[in-house]
Amino acid sequence: MSITNLGKKNHKVIRVSGTGDYVDGEYLEAPEVELFIRANIQPAMSSFRTQLLPEGDRNKEAIAIYSNDWLYTARSATAITLPCDLIVYRGARWEVVGARHYGNFGEHCEALAIKLNDSNIERINGDIEKIT
Repeated sequence: MSITNLGKKNHKVIRVSGTGDYVDGEYLEAPEVELFIRANIQPAMSSFRTQLLPEGDRNKEAIAIYSNDWLYTARSATAITLPCDLIVYRGARWEVVGARHYGNFGEHCEALAIKLNDSNIERINGDIEKIT
């Protein structure tokens, strides 16, 4: 097993791929696509990580994601904004708010995501190893 796969599990990503289109003068967003990445996800407890978040998001629960797959933040084109990737982790949806792509130690991505307010995490009783 490669060291770059250490501790990584499969996680679902929800991504809007491409841009929408105008139909009869009305803009229709591009469909969401579900894909899976292998990633090691940890709580983003370190203050230097949470300080990277915008001011209003610093009190929200955050996770750090380490993956060999690319993750994307929201990005703007001339007239169209593409939404950020959403990660499904512990039953909740998390939006990617920061991502850095590296090529020095294999291709990998380090990202920061915050939990969406409308997304709840179930409380789990019992063995902590069963959390995905």
